[in-house]
Amino acid sequence: MPLYQSVDELDFRFEDLQPLPLPDRVLMADPRDFECAYAINPHMVDERGELKRVDRELARRQWSALRDAFEASGLRVDLVPPLDRHPDLVFCANPALPMPRALFADGRPRLVPSRMAHPERRGEVEHVVATLRALGYAIEPLRGASQRLEGMGDGIWQLGRALLWAGVGPRSDLAAWQELAERYPMRIVTLSLVDPALYHLDTALASLAPDACLWWPGAFDARGRALIEKLVPRAIAADADEARRFLACNAFSADGKRVFIERRCTRTSATLRDAGFEVIPLDTSEFLKSGGSVFCMKLAHGPLA
Repeated sequence: MPLYQSVDELDFRFEDLQPLPLPDRVLMADPRDFECAYAINPHMVDERGELKRVDRELARRQWSALRDAFEASGLRVDLVPPLDRHPDLVFCANPALPMPRALFADGRPRLVPSRMAHPERRGEVEHVVATLRALGYAIEPLRGASQRLEGMGDGIWQLGRALLWAGVGPRSDLAAWQELAERYPMRIVTLSLVDPALYHLDTALASLAPDACLWWPGAFDARGRALIEKLVPRAIAADADEARRFLACNAFSADGKRVFIERRCTRTSATLRDAGFEVIPLDTSEFLKSGGSVFCMKLAHGPLA
């Protein structure tokens, strides 16, 4: 299927995209070892350039509250056990990219393991993939030896549509998305990231409904901004300060109605309510120290039956 990099290349309308079932379960990883043990993004160090300190007990409570909120909304939560010496495992959106079963004639879901940009995180991939393999995913690695791809950190499915938004920048390469466009029956729209503080696509764009997204325009180059403005009927802009400081766009919706978001994103939350969404605010302050929030802390997938 085609890969799109500019508005001039578009040959489809949003409303004509193949519908996909909404996700009904999420993967979460135990935060036992979570800390800022190294710096691989700007959020992990303070104004003195020192690694931020994590309160693990508070982090556990925040993680548990997020899990409870997911389950209260009707999502099933699958758990990944901790892995020694991998403090960022809790951000389990990054190690894999699921391909919905509805895309394939045999009805079997596929999974593309990530190729992490930083060696500190590469051990997470097989650990997360093993859990998803046990759930029935067929594992289909990238063929290109040098390509980088960071799962759902940079690959975001438009909710309920066979469209994959693909981040290109610090963590994922254009060549990886080109390979997936050749392999799989879905459209891929690439978006180049230009703000170092928003290093994954999931820090700059959230799919909220089949016709809506939350985004911060300053995270993208001119071509990316034009693509989102052209394609998405309801492109809702996050507050700029909240997008950069509190990762407002690292929000998540599984049903097109409720939006899970960091609680300090008050102006963005008000905008979402005005747009008709129910906002579920959550405290992710400990995880923000490492550059992640709601979306990063889960991998949405399913249905599998």
